[in-house]
Amino acid sequence: MKPVTFLSETELINRIKKGDQAAFEQIYLQYARKLAHRLLQLLKSEEIAQDILQDVFLKVWEVRDRLNPEQSFGAFLYTIATNYCKKSFRRSLLDQTYHHHNTFEEAYSPIEQQLNQKDAQQILSAALEKLTPRQKEVFTLHKIEGRNYNEISALLGISPNTINQLMQQANKQLKAGLVGQSLLLAAILLS
Repeated sequence: MKPVTFLSETELINRIKKGDQAAFEQIYLQYARKLAHRLLQLLKSEEIAQDILQDVFLKVWEVRDRLNPEQSFGAFLYTIATNYCKKSFRRSLLDQTYHHHNTFEEAYSPIEQQLNQKDAQQILSAALEKLTPRQKEVFTLHKIEGRNYNEISALLGISPNTINQLMQQANKQLKAGLVGQSLLLAAILLS
């Protein structure tokens, strides 16, 4: 039996088909450097080129029983490499698209929040202007400043019962004024 270094490519392929690892190593040595150089030119990344080179030869080993010794092994190898490169480019493009989308969303979100807050403040201000001065004062102290009825009672010198009535009137009037406006704003304010 000839040493694998003196075998023709056809003989090496026939041996690889039978699971001969030495023949596979010889084919690897014949093609790996040239293929790695080509991959590096295409991909511009040594790390990705090396990963794909390993994937290509792993694929050759996995499909070794289907190798055709009569066909050009180099062409077969480059076809596999081309397919892996295309897959890598698609994956890279998807990653870039995803990253761009997330960056856009992150940049847009604070702007959108600021606009929504500004709109909500304008809507609230307009609705509060329609309340009586006393309703507006009680509503502001309770809903915006977060004070309870007893604190408001002590501050304004009116009974908690009167504060309750003023709040009910204010809520009713605000609900009517906020119809058609932001439902979220109405839900937050009137809860």
